[in-house]
Amino acid sequence: MKKKESEVLEFRKSISQLKEGIIGLCSMLNKHHKGELLFGIQDDGTLLGVKMNSHLLDNIRREIKSNLRPLPEVLIIQEVQENGISYVRVYVEGKDTPYSSYGRYYIRISDSDVLMSLNELQNFFEKKEDNYSRWEEIETPYTIDDIDEDLLMRIIREANEKGRIDYVYKNAEETLKKLDLLTENKKLKMAGYYLFSKNKPLTIKLANYPTDTRVDFGEIKEFKGNIFECIETALSYIQNHISYRSDIIGIERIETPEIPIRAIREIVLNSFAHCKYEMQGDYNQYIIYRSSIVIYNPGSIYKNVDPLKFASAEIGSKVRNILISSVFYKCGYIDAFGTGFDRTFTLCAKNNVKYHYSNDEFGFKFVFERKKDFLSMHETDKIHEQLTSFDENLIRYILENKYITIPDLARKLKKSQATIYRHIEKLTNKNKIRRVGSRKVGYWEIID
Repeated sequence: MKKKESEVLEFRKSISQLKEGIIGLCSMLNKHHKGELLFGIQDDGTLLGVKMNSHLLDNIRREIKSNLRPLPEVLIIQEVQENGISYVRVYVEGKDTPYSSYGRYYIRISDSDVLMSLNELQNFFEKKEDNYSRWEEIETPYTIDDIDEDLLMRIIREANEKGRIDYVYKNAEETLKKLDLLTENKKLKMAGYYLFSKNKPLTIKLANYPTDTRVDFGEIKEFKGNIFECIETALSYIQNHISYRSDIIGIERIETPEIPIRAIREIVLNSFAHCKYEMQGDYNQYIIYRSSIVIYNPGSIYKNVDPLKFASAEIGSKVRNILISSVFYKCGYIDAFGTGFDRTFTLCAKNNVKYHYSNDEFGFKFVFERKKDFLSMHETDKIHEQLTSFDENLIRYILENKYITIPDLARKLKKSQATIYRHIEKLTNKNKIRRVGSRKVGYWEIID
C-alpha cells in the first residue's frame, strides 16, 4: 500500500470505526466534493485487511445512506484484494454541499475532520444564490435595546449545552455579531429582529374547530411575539388540543399522544424556518379540526421540490432563511438541514399516523390526520408487562445512544457483560428491543 492519507483519502483500521469513517467522507465532500475511505489499513499505510462476509458491504451501504446527507451523487463500496488480503474501499463524489453526518457538519483540514463554524456553514448556503432570501439581511431601524436579552442568553446557553458552539456570553452586541444578526451600523438585521425582538414583530393564527369545516363556531385567536415565542405558543397550542391515551408501564403512568410530539415539532419548526416572512397579509397558521391538524406557512418549498426528496436524502436542503435556520441549528432546535421530513415520515409510519401535504405558489401546508378511534384502540390504563428498574435503565441508555456496545452498557450499569447479555436476550424475546444490522456496525432499536 503506497498511498498516504490526505484531504481526499482516509485510512481506518477496522469496520468498527465506520462512524468515524462516514464523518471523514462528509468532511471530504464538503471540502473537495469527493473522498476515498479505505478500511483495513493503518494510518501509516500498512495493510491489515478486513474479515469479509456476505452482509458487510450491504451493512456499510445502509449505514452511509442513513447517516450521510444528502446522498452523494457517486457512492462506490467494494472489496479490494492486494497480495491475497482483502480490504474495503468506499468512494464518494457530490457537489450538493453542505453534507452532514450524524446530524452535524464537518470540513476537512489536512487529514482531520473539524466541525464547521456557524460562518462556514452559512457560507455554504450563501453560495446557493437561489436557495435563500435576501430579506434576512435588510437593515432595520432597531438596535440591541430592542431585543429580549434574557431570551438571547438562554439560546446561547442551549447552543453550548448542545455542543453546537463554544462561546461564553459576554454581551448582546458581541453575541449578535457572532450570529451575524447585526449590521456594521449596529442595527438589527431583519432576521435578528424577528428572532429576538421584544417588540412582537410576528403574528401567527391559531384555531380549534369542533368539526372538519370552519363553518361551525370554534376558537380563533392571534398571537404576537418573536419567532421563539411563536414557536413555543404554536407547539403548546397543538399539544393542548390533541388527545392522549394513558398507559401504566411498570409503576409509571405514560401519556401517549395521538400524533407523535416530535413529528409535530419538526413540522412546526419547518414552518418557521421556511416561512416567507415578507409576504404581507399572510400568516403562519396552526388549525385543529376534528379529523386533522393543519400547519401552514407562507412561502412554498424551493422550486416545488417534493419533501420526499429531502427525506430520502436524494437532494440537500434548500434553505430560504439561512440566518434563522442557522440559529435554530446552533441552539439544537433542528439537526442537519433537510432531515426534519425524514424524521416526521418515519415517526408517522411507526405510529400509523396518516398525513399529506401540498405546496403551491402561496405556501406549504402539512396535514396530520387524526385517529377517530384513538382512545378506544385499547383500554385506558392498560397494565403492560412490568419491567425491572434494571431493564428500564438499560433501555434508557439504548434510547440515548442506539450504537451503544455491550461493554459500554456493562460499565454504565456496573454489571458484568454476561449479565447484560442475559437481559438483552430477555428484552429481545419480549419484543422490547431488536438488533438491526451486524454486531459490529449495527444498532439497537426500541420496539415498544
